[in-house]
Amino acid sequence: MASLTEIRNRLQPAFTPDQAELIASLHVEMHEQLVKPHDFADLRGAVGQLAEAQQRTEHRVEELAVAQQRTEQRVEELTIAQQRTEQRVEELAVAQQRTEHRVEELTIAQQRTEHRVEELTIAQQRTEQRVEELTIAQQRTEQRLGELAEAQVRTEHVVADLITTVNKIEYSIKDLAKQVGGLAATAGGNLEAYASERIPEVLAERFGFVMESCGTESIEADGKAYEFDAVLRGTIAGQPVIVLCEVKTNISESEVRGFLRIADRVRPGLLKQAPDARVQPLFFGYRAAVVTQKLITGSDAWLAFPRGLIAAA
Repeated sequence: MASLTEIRNRLQPAFTPDQAELIASLHVEMHEQLVKPHDFADLRGAVGQLAEAQQRTEHRVEELAVAQQRTEQRVEELTIAQQRTEQRVEELAVAQQRTEHRVEELTIAQQRTEHRVEELTIAQQRTEQRVEELTIAQQRTEQRLGELAEAQVRTEHVVADLITTVNKIEYSIKDLAKQVGGLAATAGGNLEAYASERIPEVLAERFGFVMESCGTESIEADGKAYEFDAVLRGTIAGQPVIVLCEVKTNISESEVRGFLRIADRVRPGLLKQAPDARVQPLFFGYRAAVVTQKLITGSDAWLAFPRGLIAAA
């Protein structure tokens, strides 16, 4: 009979060490007890059951191996996820620091806001006090408006009376205008005569003008005759000068522009007759607005008044 060790060694290729040890021990015990043939049959049945259990164990071990591989793969994935988590935690830590810094800034801003609210509360109190004062003033104003309304009614009655009076005055003015119209025609002729005497004196005082002739004159240009209130011919410092005069009681801008256009039309013909002469427009009158005076001097024309003053560019 083989020994326990030999039997165990022979069984180990097919069984685990524990199984081989168990079978070998049973075999020896059975032999020692003079195992009967039917006992060997039982032994073979037990061995068959052990073989089936071994197959199930190996199948289970294979499943465990596959599960282990899946577990290792999952552990690897969890390791990578853990690394990402740690990186994200680091980022969150940095963000947390920024948040804490921002919270600190907001805390300071909140303190400033509270201080500003306190100031606004005080200002609101002053405003409410001012509104109360304005309310009282408004009441006084409304009272004053009532008084003014009553005064307005009285004024309207007075205005109605004035309108009646003005209507009467308008009729009187119309009659006066008819009388003044007749006088104006006479005054115009007198002003032109006065201008013919006064203009040479003014020019002599201002420029040393030496007169050769003076009087109303009609000058043709482009087939049309233009009447001038006065045309003075003479010299200034030896240069021939032809002064074209427009005489008006009140000189207006429109009259200035119209006369300057006429002077430009007749100038070529006058220079053709006297090439060395200077053709000079001049306005003579009692009144001229500032804007009219600027227009005259800005156009290189002269402006003379009876009092002897003259504006020249």
